[in-house]
Amino acid sequence: KIKVISTYRRLHDWLPSWYNQIVDHYKVEYAQGNDTYPSILDWLEEKYDRFILSHGVTLAERFKSYEFIESVNLINMHDMGDSLVETFFCDILQAKATCNAIKDGARPSKSNIGIDHEYQRLAIAAKRAGIIPASSLEKKIQIRRVSMFLMNQVERTNTSLPRLCPSNEMLQVILAQELEHERKYFPEWFKSQGGEDALRKSFEKAVQKKFCVYDVDKIFDTGIMDDIFKQVK
Repeated sequence: KIKVISTYRRLHDWLPSWYNQIVDHYKVEYAQGNDTYPSILDWLEEKYDRFILSHGVTLAERFKSYEFIESVNLINMHDMGDSLVETFFCDILQAKATCNAIKDGARPSKSNIGIDHEYQRLAIAAKRAGIIPASSLEKKIQIRRVSMFLMNQVERTNTSLPRLCPSNEMLQVILAQELEHERKYFPEWFKSQGGEDALRKSFEKAVQKKFCVYDVDKIFDTGIMDDIFKQVK
């Protein structure tokens, strides 16, 4: 018998997180010119329908349709705070040894801490355009160092960079799916959080912070960062 546990995470949190995981894995490939480093904007427009198939709700619904699956449990990670791991092993799997270890302080050796990959994408685009030396971005540690340098310099000089955001049509598709997910699977929690108005506010905040990207072509064409790029060795 197979029991499936799937985790719900709001799309406006999950999509940027998964995007970050993917591009971070391939950053050296992008830097070497083997593939183009996509922005999350490109990614949403070109691959949203494909990647949504891996979202927790979609997976839960798919597994429910299989006769060999005994049960499917969709858990809401937003309703658990820091107790997600404990809830999973103690309450759902009822794995006593692991549960006790977690209660004693054991945690995964590596945490999934998200970072902003826009300066990484910008640095690699600058290298491929011949704006910064190719030798400056050959290894992961160099990519990280140069990305951090660009970010720090932009902040220090208070440089305002042009940005691009997803189309309203794309955003409405994502928001509509979030509303459907929570009304269908977590109605009481959804209501307790402030319902549609609260979700919309959270969504709009996430769009500005996580979905809008730097307009790399415009940055290069205007030369707004040329003095910063010249400092990269």
